[in-house]
Amino acid sequence: MVIGALFTELGSAALIAATSVEPVLEQLDKPRRAAVVMALLGLTLVGLFLITFVLVGGHWVRRLARHRPGGSRPAGQAAGVSQLKESLQGMLPEGKTDDTMLIDTYSKDTKVDG
Repeated sequence: MVIGALFTELGSAALIAATSVEPVLEQLDKPRRAAVVMALLGLTLVGLFLITFVLVGGHWVRRLARHRPGGSRPAGQAAGVSQLKESLQGMLPEGKTDDTMLIDTYSKDTKVDG
């Protein structure tokens, strides 16, 4: 009994859907149709804005990644470097900076600190 009523309802809905050949948008009244079209246009514009936002943001991030900081130092930092060199002068090895320096020679003895 219930199954027969269900098939009757589905059959009548299918018959109604088959008889109306107009698009769904054309079946709406004019104010509702305008609202649906404006909503679709708004969704499209928001989607295009989001795509543009992602493209511009990606370009900005890539430009930041390519940027290499220059060799310019602030005036205070240059003075700090010269003071540091002067304070380390007693600990730094003497010689040219391009010379190879031999700190410790290889020995077969095991060195234990302590």
